[in-house]
Amino acid sequence: MKRFGSLALALIAVTAIAGAQDVRKSQGDLAFLFAYNGIGSSTVGAFNGGVGAQWYLSNDMALRLGLGFGTSSIETPAGGTNTSTLSGTAISLAPGIRMNIASNSNVVGYVGGQVMFGTTSTKSEVTGSTNTPETSATNLGVGLFFGAEWFPTKNISLGMEYGLGFMSSSSSSSAGGTTTDGPSTSSIYLGTPASITGGATPGVAIGSVAITAAFYFN
Repeated sequence: MKRFGSLALALIAVTAIAGAQDVRKSQGDLAFLFAYNGIGSSTVGAFNGGVGAQWYLSNDMALRLGLGFGTSSIETPAGGTNTSTLSGTAISLAPGIRMNIASNSNVVGYVGGQVMFGTTSTKSEVTGSTNTPETSATNLGVGLFFGAEWFPTKNISLGMEYGLGFMSSSSSSSAGGTTTDGPSTSSIYLGTPASITGGATPGVAIGSVAITAAFYFN
């Protein structure tokens, strides 16, 4: 992934020297979105905690979607021949609408709104034991965002984005046939949602200003 990010930077630098390019903001324009991790590391990663896409429904109005999925399983010795397995799953969904409000030959300014949903679950299992503690958490939110997208080439852009929103999180745990409600929280955030968290402290990790790389394919 680091080599991919370095190659993207090299392409951007070469084409930027060649001159300004037209922006992409017409009906039917489609892009895949990635979080850009900075010039120092030159890597790209998950957008809003997952895969991102942007499709222009009409000129200057685009549908945006972030979709994330993750699963893990950790197995450790638990004495004798027994083993302990801790498994977890996380799913996130963030659809939104973006409206462009200003543009020139290679920069687009925009505003928009999105809703966010995330769920996480964990389970702990030990061989020879019927007790399997489980936890689950749900995160819901709605937010506004604004930013600018710079096109050094026609098919590649770098953007900066900031947001304001409201998040609500709840959780529960079960063990030995007993279910217990966990903490429920609500908050107003300034920044950009980055990923969902679960377990005993559910919520959404909020980053500062988001830097996004977009790759257009049509």
